[in-house]
Amino acid sequence: MSSMATLHYCSFYICAALLCVSCLGYTLIQGRVARRQNQLYILLLLNMMLCALSSIVVAFHEGRPGAEAHFIADTARFVSLVFHASLAPMFGYYVLLVCGSAWQLSYRGLALYASPFLLTELLILLNPLTGWVYYYNDLFRYCRGWASYTIYVAAFFYLAAGLLNLFRYWRAVTSAKRNALVFFIVLVVAGILVQIVWSSIQIELFTDALAGLGLMLSIEDEDGRIDMATGAYNRRALAFDLKNFIGTGQVFQVIGVRITEMASVHRVMGSSASDAFLRAVADYLRTLLPPYTIYYANPSTYIILIRGDNEARAAEIADQILARFGETWKGGKVESLLHAAVTRGSSPKNFPTREDVLFMADSPIPVKETNTVLSGRDLGYLLRRLEVERALHRGLEERTFEVYFQPVCELPSLRITSAEALLRLRDRVLGNIPPAEFIPAAEQAGIISALGDFVLEEVCAFFASGVPDALELTTIGVNLSVLQCVQPGFADRMKGIVARFGVNPSKINFEITESVAANDYGALDAVIRELKAGGFTFAMDDYGTGYSNMQSIFALDFDLVKIDKGILWSAEKNAIGRAILDNSVRMIREMRRKILVEGVETEEQIRLLAKLSVDYLQGFYFSKPVPKDEFVALAREQRNQGIAAIAQGAAS
Repeated sequence: MSSMATLHYCSFYICAALLCVSCLGYTLIQGRVARRQNQLYILLLLNMMLCALSSIVVAFHEGRPGAEAHFIADTARFVSLVFHASLAPMFGYYVLLVCGSAWQLSYRGLALYASPFLLTELLILLNPLTGWVYYYNDLFRYCRGWASYTIYVAAFFYLAAGLLNLFRYWRAVTSAKRNALVFFIVLVVAGILVQIVWSSIQIELFTDALAGLGLMLSIEDEDGRIDMATGAYNRRALAFDLKNFIGTGQVFQVIGVRITEMASVHRVMGSSASDAFLRAVADYLRTLLPPYTIYYANPSTYIILIRGDNEARAAEIADQILARFGETWKGGKVESLLHAAVTRGSSPKNFPTREDVLFMADSPIPVKETNTVLSGRDLGYLLRRLEVERALHRGLEERTFEVYFQPVCELPSLRITSAEALLRLRDRVLGNIPPAEFIPAAEQAGIISALGDFVLEEVCAFFASGVPDALELTTIGVNLSVLQCVQPGFADRMKGIVARFGVNPSKINFEITESVAANDYGALDAVIRELKAGGFTFAMDDYGTGYSNMQSIFALDFDLVKIDKGILWSAEKNAIGRAILDNSVRMIREMRRKILVEGVETEEQIRLLAKLSVDYLQGFYFSKPVPKDEFVALAREQRNQGIAAIAQGAAS
């Protein structure tokens, strides 16, 4: 055979080798070598490359005269068979790793899995003595022996095992991965069948290399799984891997690291500094654990997944992480002390479902629990949070929510002129749930808009009854969550609800918490302007509790500013508190906003605020939030007393 004919004969081998070299180079450049799956993929590429190179050597030396050429061809063929017989077992085990079931194999299971491979390798190694796998005839031509077919049988066994395992854990693997695996298994089987039927068409190794290229593009490529800012795996990767771990019944440890100040760091220092701190934390975590175990679950939380039931090891790592947060972190050119809440549990013991782990990542952690590792029974707050979410859904379905009203009185008459509508929930399972607990849960669960609509509808129905007008109430305040405001069509929905009940929009005073309003002036300003153009009024709630008081008032067109009770109570205690109250009132007055002070509980406070000439008062001195009927009775009694007093004065 001429050199050109030989080159043409082994063209499939050359193409296979080039594909393997390309995939290997790209994989190493991308640095995808940490996981066992990555390492096995690299071994697969090296194996196929060695098989291809050995087959090329065979093609150029087989049939040439001389003992040396025969020896080289025979040696190369022997090497090729040794490596080629391991391709199917390696590919089958790769499928097990992708599915996640490889981690369940015991030593005995691994031995059983490897037994067909070991048998075929033994037959190949003994072939120089037996000639069972292949031999040369009198013309020194290669001939298959009976044992050569055992290699194909073993190959089909491993490919079938991989396919059956894939079907077994079909739901534990993403659709893209399982479709890719099925396709490439079929491609490899087709190559083997062609090679068996038409031995002159040397296509089997080429189809193996094509499958290797496909695996690189569809499974090994993890660009879509990486968070670019931190270098850790992203939330999408976390959700997929949790699905795989739990779907295959794996036991694993979960560590959560919540950095409690990231929102304020971002606000005060900017996004570049906060990103730098997050990278610093991720870099530290990578010194403790392999990078593929670390996930950036949300803007302030890392989740770590550790396979196995070694709770002691997980506890040791959690303690190390918590201790590290006792030192400063460097974010670019800035150093700062960060605090973290560290949680630890295991699946399925503490987290039986994927949603449980994601719930832990997203749920706020009690502030008092930030200096210890929460584990075991300490994770009860998660169970409580989950129960509260269920209660929220029950409340919407069973309509067990109720709107309470807290009176607002004007100065100097102390007459009830308006009220604040406040949502309450009494659940048949959990009993009374305070708003401070169920409102954040509703925001996290994505049902805060439904609650907001419910409150507005109840207030509008109250106005439509004519009772508030009879009581001479000017407005009723309805609290807004910023999550409601930024939703598309929010303003139109609010206007639609009010129009449906035939209520004058000027009767509705929307209240936005000042610290929330500071987050996004642009979006809130657009909403406020649109609704104010429709006749609604707006109040800044809890003035003095946020981060950017002045900016909030100047940036957003509020009609009323509600001064937080903390400022009033501090004014009674010391001169500094009094100065803050005096200056706050003077500044708001100069900006021509109405002023309401919350937390009024004593007559001394009323006299103090009367001297400052604020407009409205609210607090337990007048009434705590009460059901609608009690509020109506209270307002009606006060109004009747006022009318009686006027009549008595006229008579006298």
